[in-house]
Amino acid sequence: MQLSNIRTERFQRWIAGNKIFMTLIVLVFLASVTSEYFWTWNNIMNVFRQASVIGMIALGVHFVVLIGMLDLSVGSILVFSGAVILWGQNLFDLDIPGSFFLGAASGVVLGSLNGLIVTYGRVPSFITTLGTMFIYRYFMMWVADAGAVSGNRISHTFLGHGYWLGIPVVVFPLILAAVAAHVVLSRTLLGRYLYAVGQNSRAAFSSGANVRAVTIAAFAISGMAAGLGAVLETSRLNSISTANSGVYYELDAIAAVVLGGASLRGGKGTILGTVSGVLMFSILNNYMNLQNVSTYLQGVLKGLLIFLVLYRQNRLRED
Repeated sequence: MQLSNIRTERFQRWIAGNKIFMTLIVLVFLASVTSEYFWTWNNIMNVFRQASVIGMIALGVHFVVLIGMLDLSVGSILVFSGAVILWGQNLFDLDIPGSFFLGAASGVVLGSLNGLIVTYGRVPSFITTLGTMFIYRYFMMWVADAGAVSGNRISHTFLGHGYWLGIPVVVFPLILAAVAAHVVLSRTLLGRYLYAVGQNSRAAFSSGANVRAVTIAAFAISGMAAGLGAVLETSRLNSISTANSGVYYELDAIAAVVLGGASLRGGKGTILGTVSGVLMFSILNNYMNLQNVSTYLQGVLKGLLIFLVLYRQNRLRED
């Protein structure tokens, strides 16, 4: 009897700590009941496919939000890395693993540059990444004459359009990245330091954390995730538009992280919450498309949802 009570209490604590996941389940149920087309295999797989790129980016942004900062440059890093990937394929005939490596490497370099400016330049993350958002994108637009960069390796498109065991191949990198991010945050010293810096950077420094190194690592991971997202993005059309690709991706990623329960003040948030937030946005978009809701109205509704989440977070702090 006592063991049963302990299990019940643990389950209740898990529910309380994963409200966004339970909200996701309720949303899936309501969408399934109100739309005959939602709960079909093809549509559900389409939801996951649509969530893949933003989901990958959001996983990286989660690390920056954990330390109480923002990264507005991830959309531009995606464009920069995407162009580098396709040029690498054209010049060196890179395969898919090589493309992942090149995307991750270019993203780490650009993300680390953000972190260096924030830490050693002492420029707020909002201002830093707002500036690099323009620098990275417009530099690539200058190089490509504001056009699209195309690849010549058709096999690369298998990542964006292929299936394995009936599941879109593009979903598997996201799953692996989510598991890796969870392990880093829950099982490593870096993960503990990220939460500590977000909660109180001075206290974290006093306890032995190298705050500068942790900050640079967070931005490097965010950049790497954007670079990996570029691999997924380019696999759809085997090209990337330097002017239009990645637009608003940074806002969608931040919104998904916040919707997943992370605090913009730092020190709070889980990978499960961020993944749930990404899926909620993807499901809402998919459901509203099935109901023929205007694209413009969809943006309004998503904005209102973010306002409600932030309002609730502020009320909880006040209480």
